[in-house]
Amino acid sequence: MPETVPVADDEVILSVCFFNTRGSTAKMEEYLVLGSQSLTVLRDAFYCLSDFLVSDHDDQNENTKDRKVSSSYFFIEKTFYNDMRSPSATDYSRVIMEWANDPDRQEKNPHLQGLQSRLMDGARFLDLSIRLRQPYIFMHQGDCEHVMMFTDLRLLGPQDDQNVEAYPKQIFRTRHMRHKCRMCSAYPAQYVTKNDFHSGMSPCYFCEKCYTPFHFDTEGNKLLDHDVFPYAHTNML
Repeated sequence: MPETVPVADDEVILSVCFFNTRGSTAKMEEYLVLGSQSLTVLRDAFYCLSDFLVSDHDDQNENTKDRKVSSSYFFIEKTFYNDMRSPSATDYSRVIMEWANDPDRQEKNPHLQGLQSRLMDGARFLDLSIRLRQPYIFMHQGDCEHVMMFTDLRLLGPQDDQNVEAYPKQIFRTRHMRHKCRMCSAYPAQYVTKNDFHSGMSPCYFCEKCYTPFHFDTEGNKLLDHDVFPYAHTNML
């Protein structure tokens, strides 16, 4: 049984919310984090389905329920905090920084000045300069963007969990509804497709019975190119 590590008496606790990609008012998850923790612990704790979509073109998915190291960044007060723990990670902020650092562009838009880039695992929450209830950005998987917000900041109290290992502590998670097959609407989804022109929507969800006859002919030939992933519902992790 692991030894309990007590939280320091002068520790700071922050509340952090993540919002759905489809609308900044739809809260997905909320966590309590310690000021002494690094940003990577929050990255590892946050669940989004897109972190578990692996197509036939990918060699492997390094992400697990408790550790997610695919490329991502937090953008907080003009600083990109990049997760570069994986050898195959991509610095998503580089192309933005190159675009923003153009002198002519900065002259026209002074707000582009002063952008910085840091490693996520080298930054602690207590090192950040933040504004409560100010929208910030978490970006992962290339194009999956979530608004995040610090909603509270306070000292540790006697009512709080006194064990360091309890943090990040999830205090809210929206109900995840398992998708049904979009073709038959009868069976639960087993596959997710993207860039699937034949289905008419992206992403699209298919059950085991519908996926193959919809995408392959009777001889097993693929009808149209598309990306397909196993449906990684949160209850399956």
